[in-house]
Amino acid sequence: MYEAPPRVVEAVQRLKGVFLEVPSTRLSLVDASRLSGLERGTTRLILEALEDARFLRRASNGLFMRRNTEPPAAA
Repeated sequence: MYEAPPRVVEAVQRLKGVFLEVPSTRLSLVDASRLSGLERGTTRLILEALEDARFLRRASNGLFMRRNTEPPAAA
């Protein structure tokens, strides 16, 4: 099994922490890369993995945001 390098693990935790601390956060790839301290290609892979894990979603404008975890309101 693949084990990510410690700086990648720390970057994932840092990015997830931002979205957990402030659920309304919206980050571009450039902003997330700057925040994580990783190159854009690596950051893109992390954001896409978090999107695949249904933790994040990508808006039509390309910004990444926390996926709504609340159940839909009853009609």
